[in-house]
Order: sequence, then C-alpha cells, then structure tokens
Amino acid sequence: MNDLRQNLSDVLGSAHRIAAILALGLVVPRPAAAQERPTENEARLIEVLKADIPQILRLTGAPGLNLAIARRGQVIWEEGFGFADLERRIPMTAATVTHSGSMGKTYTATAVMQLVEQGILELDGPVNRYLSGWQIANPLGGRDVTIRDLLTHRSGLAGNGAWSVLRDPKPLAEHVPEAYGKKQNDFYGGLLPTWATRAGEKYDYSNLGIATLGYLVQVTNPEKLSFSDYVQRHIIDPLGMTSTQFPPVQDSAHIRPDIWAKMSRGYAGLGSIRIPTPAIYFEDHPAGTVVTKPSDHIRILLAMQHDGRYNGYQLLKPETVKLMLTPYPGTESPTVGLVWALADWDKPYRRIFAHSGAHMWGWTNTYLAFPGLDLAIAVFMNQWALPNDAQGARYQEAGLVTNFVRSWVERDLTGTLRPVAAHSWAWKVSYVQGLMMVESVNGVLGIKEPLSAATIDMMVRGAAPRIERNGASVWDPEGFRAGIADMAGAELTPTGIAAFFQSDRLRVLLEELPLLYLELGGRGNLPDPKPR
Repeated sequence: MNDLRQNLSDVLGSAHRIAAILALGLVVPRPAAAQERPTENEARLIEVLKADIPQILRLTGAPGLNLAIARRGQVIWEEGFGFADLERRIPMTAATVTHSGSMGKTYTATAVMQLVEQGILELDGPVNRYLSGWQIANPLGGRDVTIRDLLTHRSGLAGNGAWSVLRDPKPLAEHVPEAYGKKQNDFYGGLLPTWATRAGEKYDYSNLGIATLGYLVQVTNPEKLSFSDYVQRHIIDPLGMTSTQFPPVQDSAHIRPDIWAKMSRGYAGLGSIRIPTPAIYFEDHPAGTVVTKPSDHIRILLAMQHDGRYNGYQLLKPETVKLMLTPYPGTESPTVGLVWALADWDKPYRRIFAHSGAHMWGWTNTYLAFPGLDLAIAVFMNQWALPNDAQGARYQEAGLVTNFVRSWVERDLTGTLRPVAAHSWAWKVSYVQGLMMVESVNGVLGIKEPLSAATIDMMVRGAAPRIERNGASVWDPEGFRAGIADMAGAELTPTGIAAFFQSDRLRVLLEELPLLYLELGGRGNLPDPKPR
C-alpha cells in the first residue's frame, strides 16, 4: 500500500448484513447484471488465457489468481486458477474473495465525491472546517490541507505503512486524530516524519491521507453512518456487489460469514517457498480493507467508464466522473486524477485509468479500464513476491495478464489480430529459443553465414533441458528448428527483426512473447535488438 508509481499505482464499519438493511428498508441491493456473451475473438482470447494463466502461476510461483474481464459494460468472463489455500488445497475460483489493498481507496474517493456532489463537503475547502475537537497542523507551515490535496496525494503528509498492527486496530475516530499528533510515522518504528512538505508542494502517496478522507465521510454524512456502513449503503449494495464489504477489521467478527467462507489465504513469496502471511490489520482502514471478488470489484470501473452509471444505478454524476479522471497539473509526480492513476491521457484511444492494491504481505491485485477499447480488467493474486519490490515488479504477474488482454483487444479492433496454429507450450518456448539463437548469432554479431544443418543438429543433440517436477520439460527440438528457420528468413537488422515480430510469419501469439521470455529467464518484453 505504498505508491501509485509502481505499475500505475501501488496498491493496497461493523459487520454489515444485507438482511438487516432490507429489514430496515434502507436500500435494496440491485440484482447482478447478466453476463455479456463474448464475441468469437473474445472466446478465442478466453481459451488462450485458460491455457496460459497456469503457466504464469508456474513461472512466478503464485498460488492462485482470479480475474474478471468486461467489454461493452458487462463481464464477459470470470474464472479462478490455482489455489486459494495451499494447505487445505482449496481451489481458487471466480467466487474467491481477496484482500483488495489500496484498490479500496477508489471506494473512499467515490464516497467523498458523493458528499461533494451533495454540497456537504467542498473539494477545495480546508479539511479543518469539518473537524471538531482537533485540527490538522503541518509543522512545516503553508496553507491549510484541502480535500483535493488528500485525493491527489499532495497534502504534505509523508508516505506511511497504513499504521499496520497485529491486534485489533483502533477505531477510526480515535486513530486519525492520534496519528496527526505524532511527529514520526510508522515506517521502521518512526524512521520518517509524519510531514514531508507543505500542502500542495509535492506528490507523496499517503495512506493516512486517505484514512482522513474516510474519517470525513464518517463525521459528515447526514445519516450519521460509520464509514464502513456508508460505503456499504451507497456504493457496494446499490452496485449489486454481493460478495463485497469494506470492514474496519478484516476478521470473522466484522465480515459476513458467507463472505468470510470464501476468503483466500495470502502468501509471501520468497524464492521457492510460499509462506502464509500473518493477519495484518490497518488502522488507516479506509486506505484499503475492502474484501471482494473480481466480478464485484470491476463494477466500480464499469460505472466510471460509463458516466458514473452501472446497471441502472447512478453512482456519481457524469461531471464528477470527468473531474476525477482529469489529470491533475504537475510534472514532478505520476499522472493522477482524484485518487485514480491515469496513463496515456493525451491519446484518447489508449487512455487508461487504474488503481492497484497490495495487502501486506500476501496479496497483490490490480484493476484497469481502457475507455477507448471499452475494456475493463480486474486481476487478483494471493501472493506478494517480496523480492519483486526491490526490482519494481510488484505486479508482474497481473501485468502479464492485463497487457495480454489489452494487446489482443487492440488488435481485434484494428483488424490486425491473426490466428496461429496450435502448438504445445514446449514447442512455443523452443520456437522462441530458436528465434533468439539466430538473432544472437547472425544479428548481434553480424555473422553472414547461416547456421548449418550440422550445427543445428549439434545444438539439438546436446541440449540439456530442465526437467519439471511432473517429469516433463519445456524443450521441443522441432519448435527450436522452426524458430531458427523463421528468424533466418528475416532481415537481421533491428528494424527487420521488429517487423518480423509484427508479421504473420511469427508462429506464436504476439501477446505470448513476454510470458515465453519469462520462461527463458527474462523479464518484460523481448529486448529490442541492439548492440550488446
């Protein structure tokens, strides 16, 4: 739950019973929208993902993954892979519920903007206007902190670790004023000061800042609901999110039994070992304690994509959505709107708004919308691979899925999606090995003579493939030979090789190349041809 900079964003009341709400006559949860039927090319995409996602889990060591993909405003596919709990061998399914981490910040921002629409909160008004019995005072001076400052992470607060605890967290009304009274925040027991700059001067991702917004929702909403109950009544239930809550504490005492029974177990990934994470609670709970499943959670994206409306419910006014998805001025920070991370906003066809979320140290998730493609994706994983943080790759696994889907849909819409013959995973991996061998020998080194049949036979004969636990290997001599033959027919210049990868001569899907490259020990896309 740290920073929007990492893969667009770094992410992270009382138990609320729908039956009790119905009994009070307060709100009737809307029925789930019917699932959209996928097109022929979307059905092909789903079949490819069903084959490739298990490879992602195998290569990254992630126990499980579930996801939802939406087109045309409705979910076209949801499914789970791997395990929700390794010890009990419980499968991950589409219905498995996870800790959302900072993706919950988008719920908090939505609640705030609902109150702004009603004139209860003022976006550019000082936060202190709404506080009784205590005030926010930045020791570095400057103007008062505003609600807009908190929504854009420019309040002057330093980044913090959500004031995490292993015990029951303090109530929001007690924690937030107390946190502002401390000179140091929670990282490494007080290593950093609570305040980094004066308000408005600099972007600094703050969980306490979002918790403050949740506190404002709690103390200003006219129904006098707790923050958790307000979000349930005005966001979760009206959107028909029947497997979702935003509890103050993520435990069985605060989460409905039917949801708790579907919760995944989170794991810290450390090399080849996956260790169950301890139960870590957040005193900054409005910054990220949502529990949900992908096909519920994606409804926030779908409402934002369609002028604030989903399945007959107007979550926000169209002008509010536009405001939230407008890049905030400033060049020293990531492109952000009001909480949302934004990318490619100067290219309408390629625009993205998103928020990722991670719950220490066992879950990493992301959800993204591509308005120009009429596409939304939510991907949840029950692993936090700790070494990935040092490499800036916390959301590597989710990115493999989301980038795959985005590329496929783009090529489908532009008429450049092409079929490829079916091959085994071992054949595909070996094919890319053949491509890279020719690129390395004849491209990088500029050797004019092609690899001879005798040399290729020698390489095939002497290859020593790694044997997987199931006794199989990812080596297929015929795939290797095919890769050599295809790359040998390309123009072995950087431009020519790039053109080959975009052509119909490539015998694997363009979208699969990053995953195949990961199988070979690489990270990201195949490298652009260049001198080494």
